[in-house]
Amino acid sequence: MAAPQKQAEAAKSLKTIAADGAEQLEQAAKEATQHAAEAVAEGKEKIQAEAKQLNAGVQDQLRQLKQDVLQKIEQLKVQLGSSQKDLTELKAFVKTELNSVIEDISKLGKELKADVSQISSKHKDHLAQTYKRSKENTLEAWKKVAPSKPQPQAEKSEPLKS
Repeated sequence: MAAPQKQAEAAKSLKTIAADGAEQLEQAAKEATQHAAEAVAEGKEKIQAEAKQLNAGVQDQLRQLKQDVLQKIEQLKVQLGSSQKDLTELKAFVKTELNSVIEDISKLGKELKADVSQISSKHKDHLAQTYKRSKENTLEAWKKVAPSKPQPQAEKSEPLKS
């Protein structure tokens, strides 16, 4: 009677170990999911911050360009005199150049937004793949560690004696 009792205790012990392992695995999966979500959020924040800095830099360069152009115009006014025709031509030239610069900056802004979006998408995909691999590796490790169902022991048979 002691042997069946030991087997029952061993089975109970294995069930407890399996339940504890399942809880640990579930907790690990939750933590991995949380870490992946945090990494995505951090990546997104970093990309947005970099985009804002880049945009601020472009705006500063545009302001500086505008100031430089206005200074050049004032210098040209002094050098050219005040003939209406010269000023009109200068105005048209400056307007054309500024519009070209604004158009280039607008294109650059659109390209930057597209690049940031693409980087965010790639980062998200990479994190999803990392999470999937982590989950698969965890499950494989669990399968190796988890006790398999006990196999009934084959009855020992003695060789037949003739």
